Amino acid sequence: MSSNRSQMMLSCLVITLGLLAHTCQAQMHLSGASAGVSFPNANGGAPSPLSEGVAKPRRMYAMCPPQFQRVGFDCYSLVSQRSSWLEAHFFCKDKNANLAEPTKYADRKLRTFLERQDSLAGEHDPIWIGATYDHHNKFWQWSVSNRNLTYNAFTEMDPTKSLDNSCAVYDPETKYRWSARSCPDKLRFICQHKMPKVSAANREKIYNRWNTTYPGALANEVVLEVIDRRGSDRRYHRRVKAEGSDEEMTIPARKRRPGNRRFQQRNRQQQQQQQPQQPSYHNDVNYPQRQQRPRKRPRVSTTPAPGTLINNGNDVPSTAGQPSPTPTHPQKMTDYDRKLQRQREKERRRQQKRAERQQRMRQERRERRRKQQEEQSRRKQLEEQQRQQQQQQQQQQQQHVDTPQQHEPQSEPEALRQRAIEEQQRQDREQREQRERLEKQQKQQLKEQRQRELQQLQQQHDEATRQRIADDEALRLRQERLQKQREREEEERLAREEQQRKQQAAQEAASLEYTKQRLAEEQRLREEYEERLKQAKTEQMRKLQEAHEAKRREQLEIQQQLEEQERQRQEQIKREQEEEEKRQELKRLEETRLFEQRELARLHEENARREELQRQREAEIEQRKAEERKLAEEEERLKQELREEEKARSRQLEEDMKRAEEERKQREEAENAAAAAKAKEQKEKFEEANKIENAKVADKLLDKRRQYASRIAKLSPEDQERFAEMRKMRKQMKEKQLKQQQQKKLKRIEEAIRLNNLQ
Repeated sequence: MSSNRSQMMLSCLVITLGLLAHTCQAQMHLSGASAGVSFPNANGGAPSPLSEGVAKPRRMYAMCPPQFQRVGFDCYSLVSQRSSWLEAHFFCKDKNANLAEPTKYADRKLRTFLERQDSLAGEHDPIWIGATYDHHNKFWQWSVSNRNLTYNAFTEMDPTKSLDNSCAVYDPETKYRWSARSCPDKLRFICQHKMPKVSAANREKIYNRWNTTYPGALANEVVLEVIDRRGSDRRYHRRVKAEGSDEEMTIPARKRRPGNRRFQQRNRQQQQQQQPQQPSYHNDVNYPQRQQRPRKRPRVSTTPAPGTLINNGNDVPSTAGQPSPTPTHPQKMTDYDRKLQRQREKERRRQQKRAERQQRMRQERRERRRKQQEEQSRRKQLEEQQRQQQQQQQQQQQQHVDTPQQHEPQSEPEALRQRAIEEQQRQDREQREQRERLEKQQKQQLKEQRQRELQQLQQQHDEATRQRIADDEALRLRQERLQKQREREEEERLAREEQQRKQQAAQEAASLEYTKQRLAEEQRLREEYEERLKQAKTEQMRKLQEAHEAKRREQLEIQQQLEEQERQRQEQIKREQEEEEKRQELKRLEETRLFEQRELARLHEENARREELQRQREAEIEQRKAEERKLAEEEERLKQELREEEKARSRQLEEDMKRAEEERKQREEAENAAAAAKAKEQKEKFEEANKIENAKVADKLLDKRRQYASRIAKLSPEDQERFAEMRKMRKQMKEKQLKQQQQKKLKRIEEAIRLNNLQ
């Protein structure tokens, strides 16, 4: 036992000494790193790596465009103006963004962000996002990528409500869960932009790219600190942390493609640095190339960059009133511009296919309805023919039954045949009644279906009318906006002309003043020359003065020529600028005119198409109403027949009821007479028994009084007096108790009256 204890103490001592040595070594390392000195014995004679200097943390920048804010791993912009879903889609496209397509993680972040923003702004309207409902395939999909929704945050919706032409929104009434709204509704929307994460050297590239959309605006930047990195190797994911928060993000590694030659030279240099240095020659296979392969030139577009689109909704701000700068060189199309162009073409094709699909479905629905109507009419004709044939057969059978002689007695086979015929007639009558009931049910169902279709057509007609009114209003607003824009441009042109006229007048006044000064200076110099000539004493002085004067005049002429040339050059430049401005103005006006013509032609075509659809719908409505009138007449005829049958049946029932009532009254009178006789007899018996019983009770009471008087008479006089007093006292006590009860009852009544008055 003692040996085990000593071994345990020894092992504890060894562990304690090991921990103490390890702690001392760690303290030596830390002290060396903080003091900048190395301990040669700490790492077996090798210098500490911390003594060479602490590695500087690498930083990156997450950039969001102007008017966008970082929410999670993307940039979002909440636009408060009210627009339809399509207008919001193209507004975000003009900002090189798209309507928000949140994933599961981003959706939680975005709901918190929207709740905070709306609580500050006091807004409660829904917000458009980028999901639309494909009614042909019956599922929701993202508009840009055309992919089905993998994450569903919709609230419970009414399954009976149609989702045609529906788009997704954030609904504040359901705590910013997703919901469905009609796409033409005017609501707020939120745009989503990819958040590039770049180094400090690549920030300028992002600004150069965004200057076409946001000229001269600063981006919203967030500093990111790289937590773990593997040098400059970009094959691995990197984790970064936003400055001032504990939120971490992961930057995915770049995918290497077979044709990507972007980092081949850099990777080749890294491989050469890792390999041992060997003498290289021009014939070696691994000899590095001295000239880098030139990159392909970007595709050049000769058309100027498109300005901000002018919408019909008067919601999106336009810069069409500003004069466009003169393009000095062809603009280069970037990869993002080509991607945006492809996306717009794809969206246009998708909308066109959707319209064609809707038109095709409407035609198929009309064709299917027409075939159903033809089938029903054909079925009715067949049933009518069958009914007529059955009636003819029944008449023939009836005639065959009535043909035998009436006076001859029917034999047993004849009676059986007669019963079989009657049974067959009864079955036929039941089948006919059943068919009539089925026909009534089918007519009722057809009527209800037609009513529903009429209601749907009426709703579509109302929707088309509302859309046409909205388009007319949008066209009117657009024309008003264009008229105001023209007036503003005319005012700006007049102001420019007035300013140019003032500048020209000032220049002319300055030129006139300069001419006057120059003439005065020449006159003064001429007078001085004449004065010097008068004062010259020798011919040499005169010649010298004349040479000076000739030189001065020559210099003056040269100066005047230079001034005239400069003035002509300035006038030429000014004329060229004015011509260029007029040319640009005419070009812009021509483009505006062509755009207006195209827009008006499109609106006229759309109005004609809507009028044609409206006429077709009205014709269908009239046809349906005529069919309904026919059905109503047929139904009224059937109702009249049913009413007549019901009246005959009711008359028969009334007669039967009258007979039954008379029989019932007779039976009741007989029963009442018997009951009265029986009651009279019972009453007489009861009176006799009552008399007998009363006589017995009177006899018993008389016997009891007689016995009571005899008992009192047997008592002594004192006992009789005591008995009389006790009897008197009992009587008084009873009277007193009755009086007390009456007083209590009066008190309760008074208390109740008082409480009632208080209430």
